[in-house]
Amino acid sequence: MRLAHPHLLWLLLLVPTLVLAYAIAFVLRRRALARLGNPRLIARMSAATSVPRKVARATLVSLAVGLLALAVARPQSSGRARLEKQRGLDLVVALDFSKSMLAKDIYPSRLERAKRELERLMDRLSGDRVGLVAFAGETLTYPPTTDYDAVKLFWRDLSPSDMPIGGTAIGRALTSATEMLARLRATGGETRDQVILLLTDGEETESQPLDAAEQAAKLGIKIFAVGIGSRSGELVPETGEGEQAAGYIKDKDGKYVTSRLDEDLLAKIAGKTGGGYLRADAQHFGVEAIEAALAGLKRTESEARLVRQYDEVFEVLLFPALVLLLVEACLGERRRKLPTANAALVLAVALPFLGAWSPLESNNRAADSGNASLKSGKAEEALAAYDKAVTELPNDAGAHFNRGNALFALSRFEEASAEFLRASQTAAPGLRPAAFYNLGNSYFKNDKYEDAIAAYRHSLALDPANNRAKWNLELALQKKKEADQKKEEEKKNQDNKDDKQDQDKKDQDKKDDKQKQDDKKQDEKQKQDDKKQDEQQKQEEGKDEKKDEQPKQQNRADDKGQDMREIDAVLDNLERSPKDLEKMRARLRAVRRAPPAKDW
Repeated sequence: MRLAHPHLLWLLLLVPTLVLAYAIAFVLRRRALARLGNPRLIARMSAATSVPRKVARATLVSLAVGLLALAVARPQSSGRARLEKQRGLDLVVALDFSKSMLAKDIYPSRLERAKRELERLMDRLSGDRVGLVAFAGETLTYPPTTDYDAVKLFWRDLSPSDMPIGGTAIGRALTSATEMLARLRATGGETRDQVILLLTDGEETESQPLDAAEQAAKLGIKIFAVGIGSRSGELVPETGEGEQAAGYIKDKDGKYVTSRLDEDLLAKIAGKTGGGYLRADAQHFGVEAIEAALAGLKRTESEARLVRQYDEVFEVLLFPALVLLLVEACLGERRRKLPTANAALVLAVALPFLGAWSPLESNNRAADSGNASLKSGKAEEALAAYDKAVTELPNDAGAHFNRGNALFALSRFEEASAEFLRASQTAAPGLRPAAFYNLGNSYFKNDKYEDAIAAYRHSLALDPANNRAKWNLELALQKKKEADQKKEEEKKNQDNKDDKQDQDKKDQDKKDDKQKQDDKKQDEKQKQDDKKQDEQQKQEEGKDEKKDEQPKQQNRADDKGQDMREIDAVLDNLERSPKDLEKMRARLRAVRRAPPAKDW
């Protein structure tokens, strides 16, 4: 036998409170009657009222309230055990065990508060494999497991004095956690989201945390950082024997050492991996916000484990409680019997409670089936059941809300957004802020950060105490800022690229113009060269013609001289005898018919 909600047993205090109230009312009534007049006369007038009946009624009501208080705590029997695959992710908690974590600006100390809040977080996990990296100057590790009690036992008695080297080596802690998750990924089968939850209060002193964060980002590991402590700085306690405070640590110069929270560094570490940063203080540690951030990550089925299913037995307490209240209603304070009609009316009102109907039972069996399937990690079966519930109750906002949860678990964020948007139109005060919150989660997972911010703000306007919505709103604002910066950088790069292209085009145009000018000059030069060459050729041809004309003129002069000589000879021969003249003519004809000795 166990209780599902043992923290509600305080309701049993209502029983002695009720008994005390009845007793005080009885005494006050006695005193009031005594002040009315003659005791004998008052006794005769109140003789019809039965004191034992009044006591019996008070007893019946007190017993019924006690049974109802026990029923609310949900007693359960042992039930049965079976093997079941659960959906989950891989989580490594990197917890700072440096001496500065003993500071008491957060009660009872930073370290003890962190342990308690982590235990609260572990109590809400189901199916997630959890490991631990305890770090100061060096690291101690505990491998990931689903045995949460073993993890709690590991860090429960661990203290800064157990760490071999002091300091705050955040980089080494992240590297150890990354290696642990990488080994899980290599042997873990199906891919699931992996997360490092970093809790620290001090500045980085020993390693390179940003390089370790980049390595985690390459493997797709998200880091969620929680900064513990004050921004202004806190003195680092010195501990003596038995972890007792023995003053504060001083440096070599005799000055007190302070540990100052480096929020910028933690935000950069988380931002490099797509995670988030949260600052914890004495009032708000942020476990709900961490749980909300983990709820939106991808989970896959892990190895089968033994799960015990408990049988509900609170109905056994409800039935006698209702019977006692019925008897109390039928039992009057006077010594006469209750009229039969009144008793029949009371039985008619109580009849539904005595039958098969239970006030704690849901109105729709398909919705109940979907809730059970979704709780066990069977999102597809849950979606099929919710589809049936929506068909049966098309105007029920709760049915659409549940269907949106199933779609979200299946990473169908666009469809889930439509269901949550429809559920947010309800007038139910409890459902509407939850619908807006889940709507923001759907938009966030779909990278619609502006819509997510609007949804989270609607949820906070309806429920200002929702810390998960505050955490997610901060993440959405950070993501939107990063997206805007990225767009601005892309636009700037595009503008620079366009400017460069324009400049290149201008340079190319200048180059082309220069080339054209060079070509034009080259053409002009070529023309000039051709012209000079033509002139030179003409001059050379002129020279050749002159050279040719000189022999011709010389030949003509020679021919002319020859002719003159021949004429002179003829004139001389005319003076000779005709016979000699005839001989000379014959000789000249023979010479003319003979070919020249040489042909030049």
